Amino acid sequence: METTARGDKPKTLQTIAYISIPESVDLEFLLWDLQDAIAAYAQLSGTALPHSVDLEADDAGCVVDGIVLAVDDAFDDEAMIAVEQILDRLGNTETRIYVVILAGSEDAKRAHETAARLRRACRLRDLSWCGGVVICAGSGIAALRHSPRMGLLRRPFSEAMDKLVGAVRMGCSIEHAQLLGGGNADSVDVDGMVRARPAVPALIWRTIIKHLGAHAQSNI
Repeated sequence: METTARGDKPKTLQTIAYISIPESVDLEFLLWDLQDAIAAYAQLSGTALPHSVDLEADDAGCVVDGIVLAVDDAFDDEAMIAVEQILDRLGNTETRIYVVILAGSEDAKRAHETAARLRRACRLRDLSWCGGVVICAGSGIAALRHSPRMGLLRRPFSEAMDKLVGAVRMGCSIEHAQLLGGGNADSVDVDGMVRARPAVPALIWRTIIKHLGAHAQSNI
């Protein structure tokens, strides 16, 4: 797989920004899960946790070591413009760009089109595209917030997220992090993405998510 040299060179990330476009409970859940796992691994290893930066804050400046973009596969021109505005602020920097894509179907065709589009935008700006994960779960995945992270329902997504955690902690592409850690890089596609699907058939998955969502609403 062709990647940028800088994206493959490990770098300790001191600051990182987590951004969802658009804002949604599902995308926020995926970012929360990622941040929670990064914090847990940092605590276990006794290493420093990257400082989370809000790029919209007046005092944030324009330079961060890493950015994680959470988007869905219904990625339109308006969302692309918002991403490009963020990337344009970075200039030609050492910032590592990661992405979490929530896909509405298991074939993930639109998700891969989105990944390719984001990758091209980074390359045009000479930014380090480091890949990420495609979560083929559809809407409503936020209903899993209180399910065990390594239980049947969340485990496939958690395992994919852990590969992204490793890449963020090493400050390199997800493929290179797998190689450095002795893992399986065969699961990484040409755009540097790892795909995760539910462990149960699609019809059963939708039924479970609908039930969990309804249960969560009844407890509010």
